[in-house]
Amino acid sequence: MFEAVEHYRPHVIAMLSDAGPTGFTVKELRARLNAGEEVIRRTLTLLLSTGAVRESYRHTPGARGAAPRVYTLARAGDSTLAATSATTPELVVTK
Repeated sequence: MFEAVEHYRPHVIAMLSDAGPTGFTVKELRARLNAGEEVIRRTLTLLLSTGAVRESYRHTPGARGAAPRVYTLARAGDSTLAATSATTPELVVTK
């Protein structure tokens, strides 16, 4: 699975850079890349943990049900911390 994630990582980044500020859902990325849901989700999880991608929700007024998650590339000046605590060395516990 690691090889598949590394294979799709540059493709997902390229797709998200084309998406602009609106981003793409997992379903839209799957359709554009012709890939399985599992590999797309794992690739997005990797990119989220490194801070390269941001996650938000796409709410459609009048629509019922859960709002789908939308993924966009993080901006260079984005001050939001990455999703993982490994980026802050003072929080890493060593034994």
